[in-house]
Amino acid sequence: MNKGIITIIGFACFMTGMLAIILSLVGLRISLLSAIEDWSGGFAFIIKLVLVFGGMILFYVGRSSDFDPEM
Repeated sequence: MNKGIITIIGFACFMTGMLAIILSLVGLRISLLSAIEDWSGGFAFIIKLVLVFGGMILFYVGRSSDFDPEM
């Protein structure tokens, strides 16, 4: 995969997770994540945290100079 694509995917995951956490504080939902919020509030929060931290990891991997995707 291209490093730029990994960076964009990581940024999108991070922003989606952060936006979902912020909107849940005021009682709103992102329609893509509304299905997981019906299961349980705690489980939905864990999924949002996974999105945030997974996005940060993907962003870091995409921007690091050591990473060679062809290996």
